[in-house]
Amino acid sequence: MPGDSTDTLIEELGNIRGFRVIASEPQHVLVDIRDFGMDASELIARLLQRGVRVHECGDNCIRIDADALDRKLIDVIASSIKAWGQDLARRNIEDVLKGGICVGRRDCEYYPCHFEGQDCTFCFCPFYPCNDERTGGRYVESSTGGMVWSCVDCTIIHEPDVAQEVLTELMALEPGGDMQAVFQKTVARHLSDDGGTDHVRKHHD
Repeated sequence: MPGDSTDTLIEELGNIRGFRVIASEPQHVLVDIRDFGMDASELIARLLQRGVRVHECGDNCIRIDADALDRKLIDVIASSIKAWGQDLARRNIEDVLKGGICVGRRDCEYYPCHFEGQDCTFCFCPFYPCNDERTGGRYVESSTGGMVWSCVDCTIIHEPDVAQEVLTELMALEPGGDMQAVFQKTVARHLSDDGGTDHVRKHHD
């Protein structure tokens, strides 16, 4: 939005999950992204594809020149993060279809990220964003402004019976087939059966 101050933009940068502003100088801003999940080179490449140039200053650091720090930069970072998540989901689906069901990836550093005994076949939900609040998902305000779909309280894709059904349907789906139809046939059906409450668990239960 017009009139955003440099301080406001730097604060928004620091609010992006995995971003930590480590230096703010008149000429540039340095951001530590070691906890971001995407390495610096990939982030830089994704931003460049959208017409925004930032610089690598180490494996886990990017440098943003002062003249590049504007609202467009924040918006492009937000859209790049969304696209990255969708790419991860697509790759996860491809891996699952090749390797089959994977009930318990206990070697994952985040296991269990939802509940003990969860099915980890789909690390990234193939239906994101499903826009179905019966799952426990909902729209929340993002750190960069605007609303984004959050799956934080949804666990249904990790229920063993649901994951198996989803995998079976995806394996039978023709390339370019209707993912929404798969969602309705599998996930939505379970939500309708139990009112959408039995499959919503809190992280700390």
